[in-house]
Amino acid sequence: MKRKLVCIPPLLAAGIILGYLFFVGWLLGFLLTKYMGGKTSGKPGRIKSIVIPFGKYRIHFHHWLISSGIIILSLITNVHFLATAISYGVLSGSVFQGIYYYSDWHRILITRRHQNIENVIDRFKSKK
Repeated sequence: MKRKLVCIPPLLAAGIILGYLFFVGWLLGFLLTKYMGGKTSGKPGRIKSIVIPFGKYRIHFHHWLISSGIIILSLITNVHFLATAISYGVLSGSVFQGIYYYSDWHRILITRRHQNIENVIDRFKSKK
């Protein structure tokens, strides 16, 4: 419960500073990614994850990472796909949802050995 309450003041502050359009965009981005993403870490969502094999690693481009990259690119180039406040709201809602709701949000480089161990664990769990 405390974890959820800690997030409210920064969101309210951003909504006051950037306006109600930011808050509406944030809520839209959050709800869209919550609906389209997997229910828990490691479970596939409605949209497939972007994972690129790279030698003995896999690079997992989480939606929060992609949204963060778009925010940075948008700040540098000053190009937005919607009104500025809505753009930043939608993207930051997606970033928040990805980091807040998934325990594996920090795993970007995954070794093939770690991937094989996860597959064995998943198969063992599915037999029960």
